[in-house]
Amino acid sequence: MTRSFVLVASPLLLLAAGCVQAPPEYKETPYPKLGLNQDTLEFGSLEFGETSTRTFTITNEGYTVAEDIYLGMQMGVGSRDADEAVTGLDIGPGMAGFTISYDIDDRACPEGSSNGDTAEVEASGKSSHTGGGGGEPHTGTKPEDTSTGVTPEPDGYELFTLGPACSIPITVEFTPAADVGHVWGSLVVGTVQAAQTDDQIDKGDLPDYLRDPYRYEQQIYLHGEAERGQGTIVVKPRSYDFGYAYPGQETPVARVSVSNVGTGDLTLSSAGFTGSCDSAFSLLSSFPTNYTLAAGQSTLVEVGYTPTSTDPAYCELEVLSDDPTNPTLDVTIRGNTGADPNNTPPTVAIRWPEPGYEYNSPNPLELEINIFDKNQPATSLTCRVKSTLTAATVADCGAIDESGHVVVAIDREAFDSGADTLNVVVTDANSVSTSASVSVLVNAAYPDSDDDGDAYGVETEPIDCDDGNRNSYPDAAEVWDTEDNDCDGLIDEGTEGFDDDGDSTSEAEGDCNDYNAQAFMGAPERADSVDNDCDGIVDEGTSLYDDDGDGFADVNNDCNDSDPDVNPSAIEVCDGLDNDCDGLKDSADPDGCVATDSSPQVIGYPRPSQNACLTEEQISFTVKVFDADGQVPSYQWGTDDSAANALFDNVFAQTVNFTCPTLSATSAGKLVTVYVLVTDPDGHQAWSDTKIAVYPSDYELYDPYTEVIIPESTGGFAGGPALLFGALGVAAALASRRRKA
Repeated sequence: MTRSFVLVASPLLLLAAGCVQAPPEYKETPYPKLGLNQDTLEFGSLEFGETSTRTFTITNEGYTVAEDIYLGMQMGVGSRDADEAVTGLDIGPGMAGFTISYDIDDRACPEGSSNGDTAEVEASGKSSHTGGGGGEPHTGTKPEDTSTGVTPEPDGYELFTLGPACSIPITVEFTPAADVGHVWGSLVVGTVQAAQTDDQIDKGDLPDYLRDPYRYEQQIYLHGEAERGQGTIVVKPRSYDFGYAYPGQETPVARVSVSNVGTGDLTLSSAGFTGSCDSAFSLLSSFPTNYTLAAGQSTLVEVGYTPTSTDPAYCELEVLSDDPTNPTLDVTIRGNTGADPNNTPPTVAIRWPEPGYEYNSPNPLELEINIFDKNQPATSLTCRVKSTLTAATVADCGAIDESGHVVVAIDREAFDSGADTLNVVVTDANSVSTSASVSVLVNAAYPDSDDDGDAYGVETEPIDCDDGNRNSYPDAAEVWDTEDNDCDGLIDEGTEGFDDDGDSTSEAEGDCNDYNAQAFMGAPERADSVDNDCDGIVDEGTSLYDDDGDGFADVNNDCNDSDPDVNPSAIEVCDGLDNDCDGLKDSADPDGCVATDSSPQVIGYPRPSQNACLTEEQISFTVKVFDADGQVPSYQWGTDDSAANALFDNVFAQTVNFTCPTLSATSAGKLVTVYVLVTDPDGHQAWSDTKIAVYPSDYELYDPYTEVIIPESTGGFAGGPALLFGALGVAAALASRRRKA
């Protein structure tokens, strides 16, 4: 219930009333009235970085003029209560980019009026409020609200006060910040009332300042249009992988697109490699220095890759422009990095001689070898023949043509006499090796203990660990046969049947990469170009994989790899998303956006014609809605009291008339929540609400404050009745009134 103030007169004062010789005078003084000279501020069309300024005026229009004196009360402008979250002068719900500022020294009053500041009111200085959208708008279905109660106490804190007929200019600036196209915001101006002190109650005085009793809060809509008038650079792709290449192999050309997606010219300073770039990369073509790229235009930078080895190669391409947001953009370029996900080990077979061959000739020893690799030409494979006896490489067995058939002649001087194992080791571009071996006797006879003819016996040094198997002898190439072919105490190491990388799984048991301990059945997938979980898919769920199947991964500038409709080649649609991953949303894109089913947005709050009313009085509400795709929404109004919903003249209109509910004569008043649910043709919804205070019909909501003046008298206590009637006048004067007698 609102406050009322009653002065209890002493018998002495009541007795003194009988001594008054002349009748009292009654002087009516209006309560504060919040006046705004604008209800909408239009800022026009601005480019990013520009600022437009508009000014509106707050005036205390609650006054009368008598003998050049402005009669009225101090109006407080400020916030009612922090818990109510009703601001007195601040940006409300809407979009970002609006800023409020004012200077208290700019208050102006006509001659005969004064602000009459109290000690609690800051008399000078500046204040600034920056809008950040004022909070997200309500979306979805309006939840149940059953809150009821009496009118809140009119106490609060003031930003400043305005005397009768006094005004202050408020400056609002619009600087496009994030949204492009139509930008809507709202500004809330509220009035507040000071708490009445005990001394004021005793004296029958009014509080230091009061609020507008029936329209204590108003809104101003803010509207502007934003354009991106500067050049805006987009470089794609931001990374390029040439894959795996061997020396001499023809590689594709990396084409990097440089585009101006802004509305103004873009100056491209240069494009070049950083100092850490591998020499295998070359800049094939680029734009001229200080090249002007008009809005909507693109150009290309081409990079070539000519590897001189199979070692990993890296490079950074740096593009410089006058885009203030992104003056320097880098493109990461690489080749022969990581593990080739499609790589298979090479194969090698020794056709001649057979194990245990006797070499007693001064002529070179000839080996006939076949080498092959599924992923690369045989001529690109590294092939070496190594001697176990001399512990040295005795020949190079690289293929001279793509057939992979090689005949290697090894000089006699390369060998020592005795039993020797020659290992042919073939290595591919990914450092994966395969071996084959043959045992030979160099200027020596078979040992007596050699039963299988492989040149090693059970009594030789080193010992043949299986003298019944011609393919098992010291340092032989291990094959998957459950035998210890190389006599090292291990069986099948380096073959499909052995866990070579120590991850507890062999290739035979499903390890798809037995050279990498982080790759096995069920392993977590990593962004390393390896099929870690052996499911046949490489890097799924990581930044290197195209998870949504749109042809682009995170590293290829896909800004949302869970949505196939969002990628660098997608069409920009009006849905609040950056569909084409160029850093700009919807109408910010130079080509605009295709209309889609975006959600409506309620700007500010439902705007009532007044915030307080008497029972059965009719007031109006209107709502401002912005829909990016231009759809016309439908409306449905309601209250937190279902019985009051019938009091709207049309619950489906944008502007409605509302009859304030009927209250009993003994009611203390009631807060009614009025809400509106907005639905666009696609079914998207948003809602907002506001509260109004309803009083019984005998409340003095619109009556001015009546001051009782007692003429001077020669006898008795003339001041007594004045104090009594004055105190009753205070009770009638407050924004939340007492009942009529």
